[in-house]
Amino acid sequence: MKTTFTLLTCIIITAITSCSTCYECTNDIELTDGNGNVIDTTENIEEFCTADAADVEERENEGAVCRVQ
Repeated sequence: MKTTFTLLTCIIITAITSCSTCYECTNDIELTDGNGNVIDTTENIEEFCTADAADVEERENEGAVCRVQ
């Protein structure tokens, strides 16, 4: 019984630590006219889930601000 409980506890801990985390990243996008002139900006909001911190870092390196949901 004790071994079963220990095994179950280990499985649950492993499952929790390997789960993905959901993020919301926002960044400004410039809207341009046909000549390439910036006429306005809009905010882009992207929600995604990942277990890889490199995905979040990549978006932040591109200028996004990400937060955990």
